[in-house]
Amino acid sequence: VTRCSQFARIDYGTLVHAALSRETDSVHISVYLFNVTNADRFASGEDSKLRVQEIGPFTYQENRTNEDMEIDREAGVMRYTPRHKVTFLPEESVASPHDVIVTMPNIALLSMASAASDYGYFAKVGFNLLADRLRSNATVTMSAHDYLWGYDEPLIRLGNQYLPGWINFKTLGLLDRIVLYCIRNKIVFQLYDKNATHRIEISTRDEKKFMIRSVNGAKGLKQWGYPETKIPSRHHTSIFGISLIKLLFLFRSQCNTFTNAYEGLGYPPEMTPKRPVKIYRNVLCRFLELDYVGTKTMEYGGKGLEYKVSNKSYSLIPENKCLCPKGTCLEGVSDLAPCLYGLPVVLSNAHFLDADPSVYERVEGMNPSEELHGSEFIIEPIIGLVLTTRFSVQLNVLVSDVTFNSNIQRYSNMPVPIAYFKIVQPKLPADQITSVRLMHVYGPYLLIALQFILVSSSVFLISHPLRLIYWNWVTSRRKTIESDVLNVKDVPTTEPLIEGYEKT
Repeated sequence: VTRCSQFARIDYGTLVHAALSRETDSVHISVYLFNVTNADRFASGEDSKLRVQEIGPFTYQENRTNEDMEIDREAGVMRYTPRHKVTFLPEESVASPHDVIVTMPNIALLSMASAASDYGYFAKVGFNLLADRLRSNATVTMSAHDYLWGYDEPLIRLGNQYLPGWINFKTLGLLDRIVLYCIRNKIVFQLYDKNATHRIEISTRDEKKFMIRSVNGAKGLKQWGYPETKIPSRHHTSIFGISLIKLLFLFRSQCNTFTNAYEGLGYPPEMTPKRPVKIYRNVLCRFLELDYVGTKTMEYGGKGLEYKVSNKSYSLIPENKCLCPKGTCLEGVSDLAPCLYGLPVVLSNAHFLDADPSVYERVEGMNPSEELHGSEFIIEPIIGLVLTTRFSVQLNVLVSDVTFNSNIQRYSNMPVPIAYFKIVQPKLPADQITSVRLMHVYGPYLLIALQFILVSSSVFLISHPLRLIYWNWVTSRRKTIESDVLNVKDVPTTEPLIEGYEKT
């Protein structure tokens, strides 16, 4: 096992370094949009439920390169800057997104109205006048491509003009606008923006290999309250008798630190089910904790450790307290507001899988299925190779009390599903398949053959000298016997001691 783990050693010139240095087909991202089919009837009150129809997939191939890679042997870390580019895959898609017309929830209106609900009467009146003047409706109709990659929304454009400090982007789209950072007048979906830089540092030592140490120098997620303040050990400042150092640790928890977090590029060798694992991708703005579910025999040979996204990831439990800073979160969904300018966007499993049905009771068209919307992570335990990655996340707008606006009042106090994204790892490269087969299929037979050869050689090496010794002994013994026989013939006949004895 130890020798096999050397194949996963991270250093210049190693197999891992070569694999991470080249451009790879890292994941395929399939987007499913929730097309609204009864927008007018729901808004008027004729229908009690919002009816949505899943449209998709629209699948994109994500190619990844790791730039400016450096390995610090003394510190036991590797640093790199990931870059991504995407290519549409028509063979894995339902149609071209340019050719599909959809009616989708107006993220800008629903989220901004929810934000305005916390303000006073005059602020709400002003918002209504603005929305009416711009003729903003609860839904928008356009091509799937425009909804994914950016469209002109009057509320966003006007907000950017008069409130540039808050809305510093001009267009809105799911795949190149929504996530963590604002660059070039838009909310950037970090995966696909060339100017969004994230310097990632991972461990290279076996026991923590591939574990994230920091991102852009931060050892946790500041959006979720991770404190970066450093207090010199010589200072013993305290508040109400509590050391500031201890106070900082109170804000550092499993849900905002990079402890046991991995990008999914690889895992430590000699993995065991006892090792905690959580997945981190910048675009999720949070961690997804994994649960071990068993072992699975792989087509490449051998058994892999199987994990799935934990049900606890979207639960209101103490471990997730930092994900609910305002204390008004909903069971089954995860708040993304700190990452999105305070807008009420939430994350969940696809089709609200594992959530209580009451969460989506006012939405028709949700059909959660473990087979279709579940997750699967399979890790080769000897060298920590990623064999399978498959999981889904869904983007929703958690609309608050917006009864002050007659156009969208029917959407009050409900999560409105927008789209879900299925992330799937493509088939392993040929060289990695060969490595796995060598370890689990050919390796055992080669080991048996080698053992047979070694045992046979040992038997031969031992038996041959013994055979020579034996034959030398036999030959020597035979010569001794023959010599004794010859000596007997040479002995003279003895005369009788008493004369006449023979006659008697």
